[in-house]
Amino acid sequence: MAGAVNAPGSVLYKKGAGLGYYIDAAGGFAFTADKGRASVRYADGEVHTRHKFLFFRSDPAPGPGSEVNVPLKDTSNPTNYTALFGAIAQILASTVAIIVIATKL
Repeated sequence: MAGAVNAPGSVLYKKGAGLGYYIDAAGGFAFTADKGRASVRYADGEVHTRHKFLFFRSDPAPGPGSEVNVPLKDTSNPTNYTALFGAIAQILASTVAIIVIATKL
């Protein structure tokens, strides 16, 4: 186990265990984990990433010698909601003003 888990380290292989078992064995996801991009690197070098489509999720099944990696969330550009809503309000106000002026002409 590597990446954004609470206790990264080695976890013994358990036949039939899914990705969730290994993440739980490593202390679960850290607060900064990007849960949707967890991946498994198999012993032969092949990498499979967790996929999600609508309500369905497919997790790769770790095998003997695999490494599970959970990346960190991208926090380099957080959304400033105050500025976003301010800009939207300004656009709406301008649109209403243009409509009012146009209908009085």
